Amino acid sequence: MQGSSGSFGRPTRPPVRQANIEIDLHGMYAKTAVEATQRHIEDAHAGRLHIIKIIHGHGTGAVKKAVHTHLKQSQLVKKFYLASYGDGGTGVTIAELDYGQRGSYNAKRNNSIVPKAERRK
Repeated sequence: MQGSSGSFGRPTRPPVRQANIEIDLHGMYAKTAVEATQRHIEDAHAGRLHIIKIIHGHGTGAVKKAVHTHLKQSQLVKKFYLASYGDGGTGVTIAELDYGQRGSYNAKRNNSIVPKAERRK
């Protein structure tokens, strides 16, 4: 058999890429930071992460503003918010990735930054 079928005729899933949960944008200009953030979102989505941590720092706020504008427009991001005080506060943004009908990562129930695996349907 050729194609995407397994030995029993079931379709196989694409391989999961390994992705890092966080990206550090310190020292980048806004345009470069947005491009790096988009690549990171795509890698994290392909790696099936539920949340990502974007470290942009405080500075003038230009990088944070540009990244937030990009996150609002991204179809791969369900929602985003600033991190809690212990996780970086206003210098870090947490973004929850969107996987369609499955729902979003519940940040209130899980205070950890570590993503939880979704159950199979």
